[in-house]
Amino acid sequence: MVKPIINSIFMKKITRRHFVKNSIALSGTAFISLQLPGILKAAGPLAIPDIVTIGADDPMMQIPQLLEPLGGIEAFVKKGDVVGILINSPWVNPGTYTHPDVALSVAKLCKDAGAKNIVCFKPVREGYWEESRYYESLKPLIDEIIYGDDRVEVEIPKGIELNKAEIFKAFLDVDVYISIPVAKHHSGTNFSGNLKGLMGVSTSATNRHMHSPDGEYTYEKHEYLSQCIADLNLIRQPDLCIVDAIECILNNGPRGPGETVKPNLILAGIDPVALDAWSVNLLDFDVYDVPTIEKAAIHGLGQFDLSKLNVLQL
Repeated sequence: MVKPIINSIFMKKITRRHFVKNSIALSGTAFISLQLPGILKAAGPLAIPDIVTIGADDPMMQIPQLLEPLGGIEAFVKKGDVVGILINSPWVNPGTYTHPDVALSVAKLCKDAGAKNIVCFKPVREGYWEESRYYESLKPLIDEIIYGDDRVEVEIPKGIELNKAEIFKAFLDVDVYISIPVAKHHSGTNFSGNLKGLMGVSTSATNRHMHSPDGEYTYEKHEYLSQCIADLNLIRQPDLCIVDAIECILNNGPRGPGETVKPNLILAGIDPVALDAWSVNLLDFDVYDVPTIEKAAIHGLGQFDLSKLNVLQL
């Protein structure tokens, strides 16, 4: 059982992202524990879990169900909003990239909720959308997706190793930011999910600096890279996280090829740290071997003590 390290309560500004989580305290609804520690079942309609999981046989049907305990997509996306999605799409080996079925299901759900535009912060690789079973039916939506182009440099005053970063300007401009990573191994940080995935909004020059202070592209400086990733996440936290844990690479990440495991799950929540910690558990990794997670928690970005997480399995 994972032992707690971080016990502090981090005070955060109440935003739309945090309204859902704060509603738990107002509901007065208890949680009833199932057999395994940390896996809890909501006892009433107002009880909102930290993490929700669901099977992934048909993401288009299951993602709306996945979000219902969190208030539905309407709790995050309002009519006229510009929604930014961050997906991991560069690689081609199994378990190394966000499945396009998941990304397109989220995009359609946002459009159905009244989103004005869908922005994909980083352009996807060639042929990515075509891999989806929904490609033909959603081609008009795919054609509408806007991709990040303009860059801007931002300061990170509270960063420990990373004090500034060059990022896609669209990342700051969208009304809603949804993180949609794949859970997988990464040779530089041991695990890649929501936190590591944010490097998708920063430029190659910034990413080189994050790997090494002298700009060397290496995976050897694990602590430094992990701290830079935690610092980068101070710029903006996701309003919603939807994690692809359908098939996950266990070694030789980020690009593979490598061994994979197939949890066949999709996860959702508003705490990127909690979701990364739970995803690490799904891959049978040790959360203490993923320093990015603890460093992000120290920054006040979320909870990674699994014993304190309310997880609803649908």
